[in-house]
Amino acid sequence: MSIHLGTALVFCAIGSIAAGAQAIPPALQRLTMLDAKQFDAIERGDALAITIDAPEKTEIATLGVVRLEAPRSFYVAHVRQLTGFLAGAKSQSGPFSEPARLEDVASLSLDASDAKALAKCQPLKCDVKLPAREMERFRTALEKTHDPLPSADSLMREWLVSYVNAYRADSAEETVVYDDTKRPVRSSDAFRVLLAEPMPPGIENEPFTSMLAPRNARPPNVASRISWEMDRMPGLKPTLEVVERSILNSVVHSDQSWMSSKLLYASHYFESAVEYITVVDASPTAGQTPASYLIVLRRQKFDDLPSGGLFNIRGKAVKKLREAMRTTLASTRAEMSSAYAASRATSPAPSPTAP
Repeated sequence: MSIHLGTALVFCAIGSIAAGAQAIPPALQRLTMLDAKQFDAIERGDALAITIDAPEKTEIATLGVVRLEAPRSFYVAHVRQLTGFLAGAKSQSGPFSEPARLEDVASLSLDASDAKALAKCQPLKCDVKLPAREMERFRTALEKTHDPLPSADSLMREWLVSYVNAYRADSAEETVVYDDTKRPVRSSDAFRVLLAEPMPPGIENEPFTSMLAPRNARPPNVASRISWEMDRMPGLKPTLEVVERSILNSVVHSDQSWMSSKLLYASHYFESAVEYITVVDASPTAGQTPASYLIVLRRQKFDDLPSGGLFNIRGKAVKKLREAMRTTLASTRAEMSSAYAASRATSPAPSPTAP
């Protein structure tokens, strides 16, 4: 091969690479862990979900991206009540007032299996995640009852209200200590480990640091809300969760918005979990509906995830969580597309201009 021919081929290759880079939406170009095929899938409307590296085997980190056929401003307005950022209705849920009250959890009902477990709960040996002091209280009240469910519901409601109020009153916002397994675990410690992990390329850290700081250290443009939810997933125990959701209202970045979810309590499986959500404007295209991209990083710390052999629970959990992310993002895309189309259909037509 001549030197001139070789040089020409090199320049052709560089041109192809450049063309491919230009085809990637500018809002997504910084997500360097994704390849061209994945970017193409996102542009086609597919919900992308991949598992990314985590420093510990008990942590699973999932990255999801989906294109929303709705402007970023519409999505932000849709979730501004902070009751949920992604599609997927919980079987039971409700927000906590400030201060939290028993009325906030009046509709909460535990699974019957959890009520039976609480009737015999002991520190370091319990099928429900709780502090040792609460285990003793539940067992004492329930162990001699014929039907423990009504009393278990009442005790759990009382504890959740007390816990949320104590969390809000604590300047350090320390969360629950779990004494259900062979070693006590403070959820706050697990959360700080997750929070200290570096962000993947393309996801900014500073906005989330502001939202996930204790309330007395958050800037005034952060709004937060705490809710309880009963999450029922196929093949898993119904899990009662308390979640704090936050949104950052920024006038500096006019093309991006940020939201976060922090797990404050889970009755099963989790020591801690945090969700980082970035919403970015898509480049405007003439004649097309304004669009945006939803980028979700979810880090979840489990109490135990054996891997390998016959009991490869971690491998199964990774697959299940990845599929759950993909399903949730696809549902969110469909929900936003439908809601935005409906809003445009009901909007008044612009007034005709005078000649």
